Amino acid sequence: MAGGLLFVSQALLDTWANQGRIGLDGQSITLLSGEGQGRCYALEPAARFLRVAEGGSDPHQLLARVKTLAQVREMGGEAMADSVVLGEVAYEIEPGFLAEASAVEAARGPLPPDLEERRKEAEALARFLLDNLS
Repeated sequence: MAGGLLFVSQALLDTWANQGRIGLDGQSITLLSGEGQGRCYALEPAARFLRVAEGGSDPHQLLARVKTLAQVREMGGEAMADSVVLGEVAYEIEPGFLAEASAVEAARGPLPPDLEERRKEAEALARFLLDNLS
């Protein structure tokens, strides 16, 4: 995925899907309302590291960070439901996804016509996420 990324929790995506705001197929979301209606965005499975289970130390310095599940596997970790085990350390995580949001890049100024459409799509996704985060 190009551009900036936003972490969106699985619970929040489920809420939006139940409200009819998005279509969700596990690998992408489609906006069903608002200015960006019909636009589709790729999702990458990810985890937000919340705490070390049983109050242990954080030797991998992952607390308050987001990693894709591919990154977790590359580090030798294993994700299971709402936890990740990395070596001898178990972390409590918030499962979710990274979604493309390159609105910051759009603020740099005029873009070539082929990139302008991508900027508009990223802006619509960022606006949707900001309007619906609660």
